[in-house]
Amino acid sequence: MSLALYTHNVPLTQKAKFWGDFVSSLKGNADLCAAPEPHITNWYPSITETIPPTYPGLRQEFGKLESLMWGQRAGSRAPTPVLPDANNRIHTVGYNYCPRAY
Repeated sequence: MSLALYTHNVPLTQKAKFWGDFVSSLKGNADLCAAPEPHITNWYPSITETIPPTYPGLRQEFGKLESLMWGQRAGSRAPTPVLPDANNRIHTVGYNYCPRAY
């Protein structure tokens, strides 16, 4: 979208302010860069923290499962362990995926 089209339906005073700010930013008097977005980290509680303390056995079992899950490395096994030949065929050069229309 061109800037003239952007300001086409804007009142004259706002248009003058916009173009004045735009030209001064090109000269270096104003900064047009947006502020950097903050890095947001989502923290999820452990499932063992959500289980009531009245179920210690359940907390222990889920703790074992959780430690197994966090201990595994990403990508340590094949993405398609059932059909490894199909996975290799899909990733060969020149293969085009054409799903059938039913």
